[in-house]
Amino acid sequence: MLNHLRLSAIRGRKGFTLIELLIVIAIILILIAIALPNFLEAQERARVVKAAGHLRTMETAVMEHMIQYGYLYSDYNDSAALTRETRNHQPFATTPCPVFAPIIQGDGGLSYGGDPNGNDRGFHQTFYAPNLHCPLTTPIRYIDGQATNDPWSDGTVPVGMDSREVDNVIKYSAYFVSGPDRHAGEWLRGCDNIAGKAVGCAYSPTNGTKSRGDLWFVVANDTQFAKNEYIPLKTF
Repeated sequence: MLNHLRLSAIRGRKGFTLIELLIVIAIILILIAIALPNFLEAQERARVVKAAGHLRTMETAVMEHMIQYGYLYSDYNDSAALTRETRNHQPFATTPCPVFAPIIQGDGGLSYGGDPNGNDRGFHQTFYAPNLHCPLTTPIRYIDGQATNDPWSDGTVPVGMDSREVDNVIKYSAYFVSGPDRHAGEWLRGCDNIAGKAVGCAYSPTNGTKSRGDLWFVVANDTQFAKNEYIPLKTF
């Protein structure tokens, strides 16, 4: 008799009540709200680590290039003669570097320069052109545009580069990535201020992964000259 009553009770219960379902859904939503920010934060921290790794790889490549050839190579802002000399004077090069920046087809998921809407096409083409770091090949292959890219882009934007030419000599060569705010070029925009001097914004993990600012490093032939334009010379 007792077993029959239990079986009847089980058969009479066809599923959860509406209130029970709402409680379960509410609990799931609360758990998602707690977990999602931590998951996104972990993703951003992973990109920061990846960016620092890419910049270290680039730094090693640039220093090896300096040891091999004795000079830094030019960006597309410098004179055509200097760009041609520094980018194509590799005796074992299999692919010549372009003298002028290639045409940009897309923004790679980043905004550029002084325009937060990404409409500064001149800046984009000058500093973030595809194949900016074209093959620099001797018996040792240093770097190429596919090996190192901005982790916050869609994979099509390489680590940025800016060299400074004075009297046909490259004073320094700087390399940078956009940082978590995905706005490339904050090293140039003077959005920070140190001792009354306007300087570029450097990403700082102490401000959390939502901090604005780029990550960069500078290799200098004239260190004091570079320090007047980049504070600090290395941000990671």
